[in-house]
Amino acid sequence: MRDVIMSKLNDEDLEGVAGGFGAGEITSSGSFSSSTGTALNLIVYWSVQNNGGQKTLNVTVSSSSYSLFCTDSSGGVELTVNGVLYVSSTPAINYGGNSMVTNRLANFSISNLSGAVSLTAVWHFNGTYSNVAIGDIRASGTAMV
Repeated sequence: MRDVIMSKLNDEDLEGVAGGFGAGEITSSGSFSSSTGTALNLIVYWSVQNNGGQKTLNVTVSSSSYSLFCTDSSGGVELTVNGVLYVSSTPAINYGGNSMVTNRLANFSISNLSGAVSLTAVWHFNGTYSNVAIGDIRASGTAMV
C-alpha cells in the first residue's frame, strides 16, 4: 500500500528547485523527461539541497510544449518517490504562442532521503494535443541524494 501526501503549492514554493528553500548548498541536480511522440512532454527537474547536513530533495514537474490550453486540476500531478506517493494540484495553462515553452505544473520538497532515489512523475493531462489523444503523461528517473 502506498502513502499518499496531498499538497497545494504556490509560486513561492516553485522557487525551491532553484535553491529558494533556504541557505543550503545545492549538491547535485538533474532532469529527465517523457516521450509522448508529440511536442507535449513532461520534464522533471530535481536538485539536492544540503543545509547543515540535512538533505532535501526538491523536484519541479513541468510541461514542455508549443501552444497549450488546459484547465487547472486538483490532484493533476502525482510524484512517486521510493514508493511514497505525493499529489499536487496543477494550474491552468493558457499559452497560444508558436515557441516551445516550459510551464511549471507542481513542486515537491522531500527530506530524509539518501542514495539513489527512484522518481516517477505522472501528469493526468487527459486531453488532445496535435490531434493525438493523451491520457496520462509519465516520466521516470533516478535522483542521487
